[in-house]
Amino acid sequence: MSRVGAPPRGDAVIWDYDGTLVDSSAKNFGVTRAIVERLTAKSADAYQALSSMAGYRTALARTQNWREFYARAFGLSEPDIDRAGRLWVEYQLADSTPTPLVAGIPAVLRSLRHLPHGIVSQNARAAIAAVLDGNGLTGRFQAVIGFEEVDLRRQKPAPEGLLRCVEILTELRPGYVFYVGDHETDAVCAARAQEVLTRREPGVEVVSIGARYGAESAAPWAVEPDHTVRRPEEIVGIVTHYTGPPPGPGA
Repeated sequence: MSRVGAPPRGDAVIWDYDGTLVDSSAKNFGVTRAIVERLTAKSADAYQALSSMAGYRTALARTQNWREFYARAFGLSEPDIDRAGRLWVEYQLADSTPTPLVAGIPAVLRSLRHLPHGIVSQNARAAIAAVLDGNGLTGRFQAVIGFEEVDLRRQKPAPEGLLRCVEILTELRPGYVFYVGDHETDAVCAARAQEVLTRREPGVEVVSIGARYGAESAAPWAVEPDHTVRRPEEIVGIVTHYTGPPPGPGA
């Protein structure tokens, strides 16, 4: 039971999107193929990273963010990478490939519904919103930070987007902020956000959770998260360990 008169805590759960909340690999693969063909005037099959889904996933796992991926896998210049970013929303919304929720995610969101939730992603806000709306989840997320809300050259693993989401959800009140992501980039982003918050708001603690339930989860990360889960349901136990059980009706 909460102490009468105590200020509210700043506990919150923030999610990466692709590979963490949803399985968007098939859709992102198709969208990337279309954008690369438009920018390079070459067949997507000419690039190893786009010749198969396995090649695509492997190439993504070797890079920190989408900008590095486009530079290394396709040799694009900085201006062309900027163009790719501007095309992403258009191509995402035009592509009808299904984007299913990861199995178990709805149950996790129900179990943790007493906490505010947000999303910090390198995908487009509009594309994320469309999937959330289609699954009846729009009201579960109080903040969605897409790639277009962060400077194109300050994407994850830079912490700007995560810090913005933390402030929206918690108003920087002391508490635990859990950042769940399926890529080493997310663990790095959480660590960098914690460095900033330690200097500015020492009462806010970022706890990183590696969502390693994907097909490419076996490879070690150079920067490990605070916790690792193999099934989404395990996230509930980690959050509860830090914050305690949900408040009862009389709390």
